[in-house]
Amino acid sequence: MNLRHRPLSIVAHGADGLPERTLEDRFELEPRPVPARSRDRRVLVTAWVLTLVLSGLPMILLAGVTGRPAGSLSGWVLVYTTPLLALVWFWPPSRPLRRYMVVMLAVFGVAYLLPPLLRAWLPDDGAVLTRLLLGKTVFVLEALVFAALLVKGLGLTRREAFLTAGNMSARTRLRWPGTRRQVSWAVVAVSSALVLSALLAVATWPASGLGTTPLQAVVPWIPVILVCAAFNAFGEEVIYRSGPLATLMGVVGSTQALLLTSLWFGLAHYFGSVPDGAAGVVASGGLALLLGGTMLATKGLAWPWLMHIAVDTAIFISIALATV
Repeated sequence: MNLRHRPLSIVAHGADGLPERTLEDRFELEPRPVPARSRDRRVLVTAWVLTLVLSGLPMILLAGVTGRPAGSLSGWVLVYTTPLLALVWFWPPSRPLRRYMVVMLAVFGVAYLLPPLLRAWLPDDGAVLTRLLLGKTVFVLEALVFAALLVKGLGLTRREAFLTAGNMSARTRLRWPGTRRQVSWAVVAVSSALVLSALLAVATWPASGLGTTPLQAVVPWIPVILVCAAFNAFGEEVIYRSGPLATLMGVVGSTQALLLTSLWFGLAHYFGSVPDGAAGVVASGGLALLLGGTMLATKGLAWPWLMHIAVDTAIFISIALATV
């Protein structure tokens, strides 16, 4: 269903003879972007509060206060999110955020509620990379379901949801020295991917066992590493970036949407990431700014996904060095 046109002549009818209603219709979600001049500041404040509550920040604080591992606190997060979400849902000024709220609830489930269930379901035996491959395969399936929610449930087109390749030859505002030619996003994406993956390799490989574990031992695992990187990058770009950006930018603007989603992404990497802790938040948040800015500028998924693959490949090699 197109966001701007909803002709009655093409509305499908269900078995009861009544028009079928998408998720957008059933929950009275905001059907079109809110012009900048008419935006309510309360909506922006609500978007920040909502994002922080559904981020890793509460779990970070709970873990610090209680001393318990983060994985055991996922259920407690529902205690304080449920009343807040109910309040925000029925508060009239927050109506433009309802689509974003639906998306973030789905993201919250994928990020914090499903992992404990998957850990109990996935086998504990076997090589670490083999278990990672199985987990990342499940993650891709979750991303495909999430993409269907954006297109079929919320009525976004694939382009509006950043689910197309986008304009891979789009130009940046940078110019080549001494010329008026603008630098393309292809140059920025490739160079950024090379630099970031090299920095991660230097920062993580020695600590993961490079020197005690020869790189030759990792070579047989390269196909698995690349598939894990591709699957993980695709899942994170669809679930953690395209959906939140697509449903938020029309309400609070592209800049605020980029800042919000990048902070959310950074906080999600405080536990269990490479690197983790405060360094993980800063590194992942900075990466999210780059990938999200690329997605907005090119209006597609291709370059963010390829850049993310390069970064994740360095990370999965460090995992291989520590476990092979």
